[in-house]
Amino acid sequence: MEINCFYDEDMEYADIVYIPKTILDIEELQNNFFRWLFDKKNDHQYWVIVNGEKKMCKYGTQAFIEWINNTILLESIEKSYIIKENSKSWNSKNMSLIF
Repeated sequence: MEINCFYDEDMEYADIVYIPKTILDIEELQNNFFRWLFDKKNDHQYWVIVNGEKKMCKYGTQAFIEWINNTILLESIEKSYIIKENSKSWNSKNMSLIF
């Protein structure tokens, strides 16, 4: 299925991603991603380190896709991927996530 990922509050531009239909609860998927991303016990490349301390995360759609493929779809042949980035022409019938 195709999902619209928005990063602006106006929801004008979207990254359009493909997520296999085997993943049923997209909102729970996003919540689990956020729990992993912002858990300071996790060392990943998205942390912004200030004075040796993890302060915030800098990420985009690619981080979400990598997390899905390396956790949820680790054993699956079918993977998630970005179809189009920063697109003004997105399908309003697709499910949308706001980051």
